[in-house]
Amino acid sequence: MPTTRQNIFAQIKVILETVLSLKSVEINKTSVVDIETISFPCAFIFFDRETKLGDDRGIIGYENWEMSVSIEVWSDERNDQEVLLGEIHTAMAADYTIGSFAVTSDRIGASLFVLDPTRSISSMVIDYSVLYRHLNGIP
Repeated sequence: MPTTRQNIFAQIKVILETVLSLKSVEINKTSVVDIETISFPCAFIFFDRETKLGDDRGIIGYENWEMSVSIEVWSDERNDQEVLLGEIHTAMAADYTIGSFAVTSDRIGASLFVLDPTRSISSMVIDYSVLYRHLNGIP
């Protein structure tokens, strides 16, 4: 049985796959990506820090967590990063409970980088804060 976190990642992948501009979406990609063969734009979903909550957002009998999720998007000169950011933001905001696996999710920032200037390949990291909960001891 998948954990709540696995369900959240899988649902984010489903959400991003509705963004027609994206050619592929992968979760926790750890192998080397071949820039020569990958189709642009593409997205990679990673989790960062997770913190157990003990404040007023908690519910008795549940473990309450806040997790940082990053969506890294690679694109080339044929794709406008601002347009991609808008499309992803709209898709994620339309399902802010991430298929009801989260209480809420909020975009908290975005950073743009140049991945390969010789081929005009850029990267954008879009950060989200995801609040979710599950029964005590049952992740």
